[in-house]
Amino acid sequence: MADIDLVCLDCKHAFGIVTRATIKEKQKRCPECGSRHVRQTLASFLRNGTLSAPDCGAERTSYG
Repeated sequence: MADIDLVCLDCKHAFGIVTRATIKEKQKRCPECGSRHVRQTLASFLRNGTLSAPDCGAERTSYG
């Protein structure tokens, strides 16, 4: 499981989701304003990889 941190580029609302695999399109929606214009935060990217990576959410043993 991975905690993915997202931020809405329209209303600036920060939120997170928990997933076991790649993020589904329906999860890429701001719960505050409904916008689909969201981006993964840098900290979340460094911790989990990109939103579209097949192993997004997979546990990592090292960060090398």
